[in-house]
Amino acid sequence: MKKMVTILKREFLTKVITRGFLIGTLLGPVVMIGMMLGPAYFMTLSHESPMTISVVDNTGTLYPRLSQALNDTLSDGQPRFIFTEINPRDYAENQSYYRNKVDDGTLNAILIIPSDILTGESVTYVSRVISDFDVIQTIGSSLTRIVNNQRLATAGLDPLQIKELTQKVDVRTVKVVQGEERARGFDQEYISSMIFLIILYMTIILYGTSMMRGVIEEKSSRIVEIMLSSTNSFRLLLGKLFGVGAVGLVQYLIWAAMASAVFFLATRSTPAIAEYINISPLVLFYFVLFFVVGFFTFSTLYTAVGSMCSDMQDAQSLSMPVTLMMVLPFFISFMVIRDPTTEIARILSLLPFFAPLIMFLRISLVMPPLWEILASLLINFITILFITWIAARIYRVGILMYGKRPTVPEMIRWIRYQ
Repeated sequence: MKKMVTILKREFLTKVITRGFLIGTLLGPVVMIGMMLGPAYFMTLSHESPMTISVVDNTGTLYPRLSQALNDTLSDGQPRFIFTEINPRDYAENQSYYRNKVDDGTLNAILIIPSDILTGESVTYVSRVISDFDVIQTIGSSLTRIVNNQRLATAGLDPLQIKELTQKVDVRTVKVVQGEERARGFDQEYISSMIFLIILYMTIILYGTSMMRGVIEEKSSRIVEIMLSSTNSFRLLLGKLFGVGAVGLVQYLIWAAMASAVFFLATRSTPAIAEYINISPLVLFYFVLFFVVGFFTFSTLYTAVGSMCSDMQDAQSLSMPVTLMMVLPFFISFMVIRDPTTEIARILSLLPFFAPLIMFLRISLVMPPLWEILASLLINFITILFITWIAARIYRVGILMYGKRPTVPEMIRWIRYQ
């Protein structure tokens, strides 16, 4: 036990007292915030200029209404859209000319409105850039309103009266927690859950691969042979796991302290933030708990992979199945977040490899029964013991093997060795 504690201390100190740990700990939250808010910030820095659109109106009636409806302005006061009309006959005779103007940038786009738009549903948008979803949606929404109003007028109905009678109804969301109602918006629920989920996913992957790299480095430098001269492989494996796991918990504590300080300063200047960000201490407890579950589940596998490889190139290919077992639950979580009470979500939250992400996501959205949480922890604890036993048997042989990568039959023989 004393030797395992010594190994734990070594792993902990060699990773905590490094520039990489300090930089990662301090810049990790900054990078995370930058990934979420960066695109929006850079969009505000991008140069805005009016968009020139030529309209081929085969109906002869919709163009004036379209230019009136799309009267948005840019931040500097300029119109967002500048419309010009092209005679349909002229366009039909000189299509190549107008499309060349689009190609050389003279025109940003050409909008072709067919003569049967009142009975059809499609217009044609010609441009070099068709990936600007906001522009296409804005034009489509405006045309939809104009065409629908025209259809109503043709049918003898008053569009203004129908608009008054068909006003949009806003939905105010109220979450029930232990019999109490709490006003919570979709964005509050979704964003807070996804932030925690991404942090959990990234840190489990990060520390798992860190274990794998550490094993390969010790193996290639032959340091592991010196370490094994004073202890056995099982204690060495457990010491490394507990040491690196402690590093992860320390990093979480530092992030929690930083988040608390930022939250305190933010609420002093903007009290409304306190109502928007409301995270239960119980959710934070389960966040740390399922990090521990995920870390031990995947780090033992990454350690076993590292012991079988002599360099990182082999390790990257051999560790792919382990990484996929982490990636799959992460992508499934995007479906679970829509309804965490479904039967498939409940089943997956109990299963090994899925539980660290899926069960935590269920807890952060709709607290499941306590027996399900305890069952998930018990199943995963048993799985961790089994994986650790398997990994330790592979580790004790693989850590001293050099050269070619072992085959599956060879790994099975390693596990059977007494």
